[in-house]
Amino acid sequence: MQSNQMKRFKFLLLVGLISSFIIVSCNKKEDKIIGKWQHVLIVEQSLEGSGSLDMTKYPSNINLFREDGTLQISNGREEVNVHYFIRNNQLYSFKIGALDTSIMDIKKLTNDELILNLKYHDQYQKEVTLYYKRVE
Repeated sequence: MQSNQMKRFKFLLLVGLISSFIIVSCNKKEDKIIGKWQHVLIVEQSLEGSGSLDMTKYPSNINLFREDGTLQISNGREEVNVHYFIRNNQLYSFKIGALDTSIMDIKKLTNDELILNLKYHDQYQKEVTLYYKRVE
């Protein structure tokens, strides 16, 4: 009888630890994305072929992720402000009052590198991968 209670206690403890790890991991990902990122490369693949665009040859396109959940996107001439959040390893960005939400998979997020992936489910089956590096 006591053995079953001990097994149940260990199981509940394990579930609690796993849940805590998942919650902390999600928060760490949001914390890690905060800061200024420069767009350096776009890679596009579709049924029609593939190609890439070196963004460093153009004026800097900067994404500034803030702690308050806002994202400022600027290319030096124009600036767009949206809101964002991260859930299930995906970056959601949206404008208050707008009907559409952009959802991108986070392929990689380190202190220095961010790689986002966007898939279009249309007749071209286009997939776009966006590469960023952290800047000061």
